[in-house]
Amino acid sequence: MGKKKSVIPAIFTMANMVMGFISILFSSKYDPLLGNVDYLIIAGVLIFVASIFDMFDGAIARALKVESELGMQLDSLADAVAYGVAPGVLAYHSYLYKYPEYFNIIGLGIMIAAVFPICAVYRLARFNCEESGQSFTGLPSPAAGVLIGSISAVLVSDQLFFGEVTLVFPLYVYTAIYLFAAYLMVSEVDYNKLFSDLWKKGIPARIITPLIIISLLIFFKAWAIFVVVSAYIIWGLIKNFVDRLR
Repeated sequence: MGKKKSVIPAIFTMANMVMGFISILFSSKYDPLLGNVDYLIIAGVLIFVASIFDMFDGAIARALKVESELGMQLDSLADAVAYGVAPGVLAYHSYLYKYPEYFNIIGLGIMIAAVFPICAVYRLARFNCEESGQSFTGLPSPAAGVLIGSISAVLVSDQLFFGEVTLVFPLYVYTAIYLFAAYLMVSEVDYNKLFSDLWKKGIPARIITPLIIISLLIFFKAWAIFVVVSAYIIWGLIKNFVDRLR
């Protein structure tokens, strides 16, 4: 019976990976000459969709009491695709391809794009080996991946109150954000307290917070994702700075 139950969280884990895989396919469809940015927007949104599946697989495994080493490894491999490889491919096709190529073989953009997947995979391996799933030292790879995906998702968006809104970062600004997010994943910044502090606020906080996020998604769509995940990252940096001062 236990083996049958373990299939349920595994389905969510695989869905997480599949969303990342499909995101890669959509990123690859983008052609700068055609300007079909819809592919990039969809690719970015799919990374966020992957994070929703990722939130549920662990919770379901704990609820059904079918947590296992195999499940943890599957989760990490799925995360490597969804929040490492997929954001890296998306970043290259949306921005980093603009860097020059050398010897018509490899471009600077390719080398920069590779940094993010490397840091994401290292972050996941460190989480499994050193932290044993008990803390978030360094920015969690889902948050980093969703940040990169959300930047592409807001390239062109229709807002309820503001109409069509376009956000295109200058190449060097985007590169700085991309590399900084990669660095945060392998840093020693403690993001665990953000979750534990919220959990300690009690049931009202646990209920109100998701409701606020859902409402923001309904009204502001991809912009809500970008703003919420950016606030989460900045909040962690501020708390880490204040803790160090103390």
